[in-house]
Amino acid sequence: MRRGGDAVSRRAFIAGSAAFAAAGCRTSGWFGEPDLRFGVISDTHVTVPSTTALMEKAFAWFRKRGADAVMIPGDLTDWGLKSSLGYVADAWKRHFGGTGVVPLFCTGNHEYRGWAYGDMTLDMHAHGYSEDEHLTLLGMGKCWQETFGEEFAPVRVRTVKGYDFISGEWQGYKELPAWMAANGERFRGAKPFFYFQHPPMKGTTSDATGNADSGAGFAALRDFPNAIAFTGHTHRPFTDERSIWQGEFTAIAVPSLSYACFPPGHENAGRDPGATMPELPARRDLRGGQGYFVTVWRDRVVVERIDIEEGCIETAPAWTIPVGTSERPYELARRTAESSAPEFPAGAMVETETRNTHNRSGNWAIAMNCEFPAAVAAKGERVYDYEIKAVPEDGSKPLVKRFLSPAYHYGPHREPKRMRFWFNAAELPQCVGYVLEVRAYNCFGKASQPLRSRVWKSEPGLDEPKSYPEEKS
Repeated sequence: MRRGGDAVSRRAFIAGSAAFAAAGCRTSGWFGEPDLRFGVISDTHVTVPSTTALMEKAFAWFRKRGADAVMIPGDLTDWGLKSSLGYVADAWKRHFGGTGVVPLFCTGNHEYRGWAYGDMTLDMHAHGYSEDEHLTLLGMGKCWQETFGEEFAPVRVRTVKGYDFISGEWQGYKELPAWMAANGERFRGAKPFFYFQHPPMKGTTSDATGNADSGAGFAALRDFPNAIAFTGHTHRPFTDERSIWQGEFTAIAVPSLSYACFPPGHENAGRDPGATMPELPARRDLRGGQGYFVTVWRDRVVVERIDIEEGCIETAPAWTIPVGTSERPYELARRTAESSAPEFPAGAMVETETRNTHNRSGNWAIAMNCEFPAAVAAKGERVYDYEIKAVPEDGSKPLVKRFLSPAYHYGPHREPKRMRFWFNAAELPQCVGYVLEVRAYNCFGKASQPLRSRVWKSEPGLDEPKSYPEEKS
């Protein structure tokens, strides 16, 4: 017989059947219908009615897939206005009204403060809206109940097809430890339950720093290995494999449906006005709306990674979380050890040259160009970023620049075949020979073997700067 396209011998089939029997005949984990299906998106940042378009695309696809619920862990709106919340509710009704599909929504920081965030305030006023209708002024609980028809509380629990979903609101998740201490016995056991809040939990997923939950969520869930937590807020794409974390429980970072953000420390993603390479587009120009589709079986939870903007296609391998076992396949140290360093194609070379350009402030500058073939990662992985290091021959401190791939937030089909990065040549070593080394890194920090350029040497001129009459004015 065949399963999944692979031949299965009679002996293997009999052995597998015996294993099923020993496990209590949990055949629904392999055959038939799953127990539960739900979609997950986050940070939709709705403002005016037209901004629900991508969210509605996700809703339509989730309905087509037979979702029993849809989760949005915060920042449903950008300005935190009651009208924006209403546009979310209207979109929901257009796709799920009368279906019985359960909305699993909670608030984020934008629901409480979006109207006061500088550039967002300007945008809000330009569209004819006013902070006079912001949710905190009108009353979050009152607005939530009037808009979605459900009670609002700092911590809430909903049950869908026998599975519990707990949510912590933006100003309520800190109450989760006390709430779990009072109600936690209900959730103990092998059966998974799902938790969602807006901020990531410190020490879990890849960007769980800065505005992260500094400890409340972790403290509340650490004694529940059957907990699977979803968080938003970071706007990081799921192309970073550290978006799933396993330790005392499981945590999954949900990408933004509205716009992606980039990690700090990269030449093409920083704020340096003296940089010569343009910054990757930020805010609304950097697209890449992504989400998840979760299928729950009795023996596993499967999380499909879906690029919604690209046509609701699966652009990365699904994560499979075992149920009822101590196995932790997504534990960080294990995945780091098992990951493979990217590799450059055989015979690859780095081509370098200097050219005249302007920096981001508009001032004249000299750029050092580096062009080379894209590195290739192991199956199921992606190149996270590239490092270019200027290594002086005299052993002095090297100059190090890091660059994100221009398609780091998209699927692998968008990855360029050749990479071209540049930076301000004025930062390079002076009066000493140096070699440019290029390495590709995966998200776990493993580096490829380097590509090396020819030897360069920069020497300043001997003449004093000259002053021309036309410049004196």
